[in-house]
Amino acid sequence: MHICVFINPFSGKTIQGFFSEERIKDIFSKYLSREHTFEFVKTENPDELPSKISYIMKNADIVAVVGGDGTIKTFIDLLIPMSEGEKKIPIIAPIGAGSLNVVAKNVLPQTVGTAPRLICDIVNSFSSFPDMRFVKMISPLKFEEENLVQYGFMFGNGLIFSGAEIYDLWGFGSQKALSLIIKAIFSFFFGGELKEKLTKYISCEMIADGSEVPIRRAVACLASRFDKMILFTRPFTSKPQEGKFFFAVFADSHKKLALNLLNIALGRKVLENSINSLASEVFLKFEGGYTIDGEIFRRKFTEMKISLGPKIPFLSLNKR
Repeated sequence: MHICVFINPFSGKTIQGFFSEERIKDIFSKYLSREHTFEFVKTENPDELPSKISYIMKNADIVAVVGGDGTIKTFIDLLIPMSEGEKKIPIIAPIGAGSLNVVAKNVLPQTVGTAPRLICDIVNSFSSFPDMRFVKMISPLKFEEENLVQYGFMFGNGLIFSGAEIYDLWGFGSQKALSLIIKAIFSFFFGGELKEKLTKYISCEMIADGSEVPIRRAVACLASRFDKMILFTRPFTSKPQEGKFFFAVFADSHKKLALNLLNIALGRKVLENSINSLASEVFLKFEGGYTIDGEIFRRKFTEMKISLGPKIPFLSLNKR
């Protein structure tokens, strides 16, 4: 098998050298069976991304994506249109090397620094290609606006977007925005420098699986492919179902949300005016912009459809 290692040179841990080309090359050279080959594909020019991913499509059996959630989002945004009609799609092996690594931790559970060796061990265990014992087919979320279609795994708006946008404007960058969002939420609930700058409520209209959601004003909306999100949070109460994604709307008073913050973050409680469920298709109209996988998209007003995209193969420890 041939592995292409796709590196985002701007990811935080990549810049620090923890997941540098030299380190990954040393690990692959030492632990990857000689029957397998690997090469590095990287660029610092965004205009070269389509040609680089096209090369990976043609040459890779497995692509190790080195970066955070934003890097994986960028990769699949280009990969999915290119893969239409193709019989072979490279298996994605995420190496969490960014500010947010929710996808990597959910798909291929890893601690800092362990992913390259883990990939070697799994690939060496393949009895054939693809060995479906180590492959999980995952549909990302598909986000459709009037002139834009994109893919990702986690969506948030309202207070979540408001805090992320402020940090982005302050120069932290979109990839770090959500890693700092907890500070924004605590500032709003319990006081602090951000309290007067954050969005309080947003006006919204929602239809989930053909039924109108009886909420017209919300603090935040979430949609996610995974029940486990940033930091310690698992804010969804439903068990995963095939063909559906997690969807929640928080519409109770800020005081009630604050008093129940821990139970909400751990998916133990749903308040009276909020909803926490699953959906296969959601239509939203709401004030302001949103975040997808830590990336910020500014809007004055958003109309969007969220559904599931095509299934993509990911390297996984879930033996099937």
